[in-house]
Amino acid sequence: MELSQHVALETKQILCQSQIQSLEILAMDAIELEEFLQNEYMSNPLLDCNLDSSVPSGMGQDVRWFDHDTRKRRNRGDEDEDYDSRNNLAAPEEDYLKKYLLSQIEMSAFSGEEWKLAGYLVDCLEDDGFFRMSIEETAKLTGVPEQTVERVLARLKDLEPFGVFASGLSECLLKQLEVMGEEDEGLKLVVSRYLPEVSEGKISVISRQTGLSTAQIRKYIARIAKLNPKPLSGLQQTEVNYIVPDIIYDFRNGQWEISINDRWSGNYHVNDQYVAMMHSSTDAELTGYFKKNLDRCRFILNSVEQRRETMKSIARAILGRQEAYFSGRGNPAPMTMCALAEELHVHPSTVSRAVRGKYVKSPAGTILMKKLFAGTVSCERGEELSAGHIKDRIKSLVDGEDKRRPYSDARLVELLVAEGIHISRRAVAKYRDELWIKSSFDRKIR
Repeated sequence: MELSQHVALETKQILCQSQIQSLEILAMDAIELEEFLQNEYMSNPLLDCNLDSSVPSGMGQDVRWFDHDTRKRRNRGDEDEDYDSRNNLAAPEEDYLKKYLLSQIEMSAFSGEEWKLAGYLVDCLEDDGFFRMSIEETAKLTGVPEQTVERVLARLKDLEPFGVFASGLSECLLKQLEVMGEEDEGLKLVVSRYLPEVSEGKISVISRQTGLSTAQIRKYIARIAKLNPKPLSGLQQTEVNYIVPDIIYDFRNGQWEISINDRWSGNYHVNDQYVAMMHSSTDAELTGYFKKNLDRCRFILNSVEQRRETMKSIARAILGRQEAYFSGRGNPAPMTMCALAEELHVHPSTVSRAVRGKYVKSPAGTILMKKLFAGTVSCERGEELSAGHIKDRIKSLVDGEDKRRPYSDARLVELLVAEGIHISRRAVAKYRDELWIKSSFDRKIR
């Protein structure tokens, strides 16, 4: 093998750090952008923020001591006068579930060691209220005898909501039937052994194996449906997450209005006092420090403004294609990021970054921007159909089928081809799954 060296010239495009930062700002949603600017405001003395810019003039200096609450109120769009009293509401208790469950047990029921074990068992509960750890595993992890774990767990299984601490769904439902005083052995048999068949609607299978009539099994299924499969549903206190739209479409006076939900970003500007101090300073080190922060401040403000203009242009282009959908007159029209980028004379990656993780609000509701982009399928009439239109056709065909002889995916392909829509069987199966439509075998009534 002969080794040699040679020199070659090549051209390679490399993004500098400022370009990367600008692209990151473009990809931020409204909440991320506000957090980013607040962090910059706290670390960069040249970046100033006018927190009082939207405070009504009649309030004057008296409101400056609660600037932070004023900004939160403005961002929420909340203008009622009771807002201040709502700030005094108590925060949710972190151990609410543990307190709720353990408060049902008398203090004398357990020893100190058993109370610690009971608290540990509550912490090990899964979100659905089931306790799936074995007694042996629990005893090994806690160092408590198995007999003690078994006794404490048996007491916890009697707590409300009934069915909590069950090892699985069957035990959970059987506990609820026990509390209700249910003594029908046939119902207990179906709950203990045939829940998978119940969920799949295989009534004939249950009937053959149990010897019960199909009419009786249907009655049992109706009673099972009234039980609670997740005993902790409604008890968990979780934080409520709100969607903040980045683009808002309003139809007023016969025309569309587009607004970018970042008006608060206009409060940020260059601190003129520090700029004057930089020009008058004779300290080279201090001047260099101010200049470095001033350059970053101007770069960030320019990037935010560029983000706003990019999002406005994309929002206008989307409105031109999705006006019917935003008006509530149908599904989203076929649209791809590449086609939108070509129309705006930008790279598709720019459109991808601009819509990533962002929501739009319109008269039709609030939707993730990414869901407005979908591939298209051409039909023989020359139209381009979106995935939403094809899903509607599949659902319509399935709804109108003979349930004793339901359409297979291959048959659905044939029916769509007859309508001039050419898609593969795999695509039909994918759309059917997204519509939560079962396979032809599971849809068949036997």
